[in-house]
This record gives sequence, structure tokens and C-alpha cells, in this order.
Amino acid sequence: MNTTLQINKLCANFYLGKKIIRAVDNVDLRIDEGETIGLAGESGCGKSTLARAIMRLVPPPGKIDSGEILFREKDLLNLTENELMTIRGRDLSLIFQDPSTYLNPTVPIGRQICDVVTAHFSDSYKEAQNKVIKLLGDLGIPEPVHRFNNYPHEMSGGMKQRVLIAMAVCCNPGLIIADEPTTALDVTIQRQILELIKKNVMHRGSSLLFITHDLSILAEICDRIYTMYAGRVVETGRAKDFFLSPLHPYTKKLLQAIPRHDVKKPLVEIPGSPPQLDNLPQGCSFYPRCEKRSDICLTAFPEPREIEPDHWVWCYNV
Repeated sequence: MNTTLQINKLCANFYLGKKIIRAVDNVDLRIDEGETIGLAGESGCGKSTLARAIMRLVPPPGKIDSGEILFREKDLLNLTENELMTIRGRDLSLIFQDPSTYLNPTVPIGRQICDVVTAHFSDSYKEAQNKVIKLLGDLGIPEPVHRFNNYPHEMSGGMKQRVLIAMAVCCNPGLIIADEPTTALDVTIQRQILELIKKNVMHRGSSLLFITHDLSILAEICDRIYTMYAGRVVETGRAKDFFLSPLHPYTKKLLQAIPRHDVKKPLVEIPGSPPQLDNLPQGCSFYPRCEKRSDICLTAFPEPREIEPDHWVWCYNV
């Protein structure tokens, strides 16, 4: 199977005076062609920064300091801004978490999607308009001809999230990154948006990186899952292994904290709080909260170990 994205030892930091916020710290990640990858972890663990780093969109005062981002064997970190502009939207796209922030309030939503199409293809505006109206209908937006001329403030949160999905899929990119696209929506709309992503991303043959803290979503759609903690990957494996035989103490705690209607057990909380990314503990960052910690955990961050086929963990005590 061909590899769509290969990330090697990626580091992305934010510089605030004398503080260095290590948001993405030596991360390795692989996405194969047509594969759906989940990225899980608590808020503030670096998931969104990783998504923006892949797109080369880390905002100041942040920057990518080292590593490789190989998209179809081409290192995105070596490309000029003009070269990146030809890739973003057409080959590589991002569905943001908050559509109200990323839609232009002064431009009709149809025009915003058409601009993506005409920027990458030789379609006339009329041809792009016809494609976009059909796409809006496919995404469950009623009266798409009328909605084409709506401004963002005239649409609900669920409708605006559909618009962002339309912008992401309109050029049939090889990889789509969905950065917690259902977080700001109610449960019913979350389910609709998830079904639309499955239909319009996964069924098109695109690879998908789905970022969320809702592990139940990952169980439903992912082939493999990565767990991040304090800017680092601590476990990765096939979705089945991830849920049935988790290895890292942090992954186990995340799964134990999921409410279940079929199991009458109290929820298990993770004691303490995530560390400050500008003052990480020496060695393993999960050490202060870990029930399996030992003295060796303070020496250095553990190297990855393959415990089962394609099931890797960064832990000394597994």
C-alpha cells in the first residue's frame, strides 16, 4: 500500500518571551493511501498544532523547528509558499473546528467554495457554480440554489460545518484533515456531520486524519489510532487492538473514562492535570499521573516498542 503522508521527528514550538511551548515534540505518524487515521488525546496535547503543522499553517509565535512532512514523498517543509498554494485545497485540505471563525462573513458561502475550485482548476465560474450547488445538495443543505447566495450568519452551525466540508472535498484531495469537526455541534447534528464525512471523504478514496477527544467516533471510522499526550505520541495501533488491548497507561485511562450504558461501573478519572508544555517533566511526561511509574521513567522519554504487530507503545512498564 502506498503511503500518502509520512511524518518523521516533527517538532513545532511556540516562543513566548523566554518560554518555549513544545506543542509537537518529535512526532512520527504515517497515513497510507485510502486509510482513516484517528488522533486522540486531551485538550492541549498538541493535536490541532500537528494538524496546522501538516498544512504549514502554524500561527506566530509558533514555528516548525525540525522534522519531515512527506506528502506523497515530497517534503512540504522544503516547498515555497507558492508551491504550497498549489497543494493546499487541491491535494491536501483541512476541515476546521469552528466554521464561524474560518468562513469570511462578507462573502456568500457559494462564492467562497467556488473560489477554491477556480483556484485549482480551469473551470469557468459558471461551471464551478454548478458543481458547488450539486455538492451542497449532496451534503444535505436544503434548497442549495438559494443557499449558494447565503452569507455565513444566515446559516446554522451545522450548515456552516457542511460548508467547510464542501470546501475541503470540492477538489477531491488525497488527504483531508478533520480537526474536531463535530465538537461545537449538538449530538444529533454531530451524527449527521459524521455520516457526511464518511460518505463524502472516505467513500471518495481520500485518506483521512480525524482528530477528536471523542473515542467513540474513532471506534466507528478509523483503521488505526494514535494517542497523543503533552505533545508526543505515546501509542499507536490498529483500531481493534487500541480498544481491546490498550497498552499505554494513559490510553487505558482514556478508555476507562468513557461513559457506557451497558456497564454499571463508576467512571475512572485521570488524577492530576496535564503538564505545562513549557515545563515538561524530565523523562516521560505522564510520570506524575501514572500508576505504573518507576524510577526509570524519569531518565528519558521511552523509545517506541512494537508489542504486537503494528501496535507500538512509548512506555517502559508495558
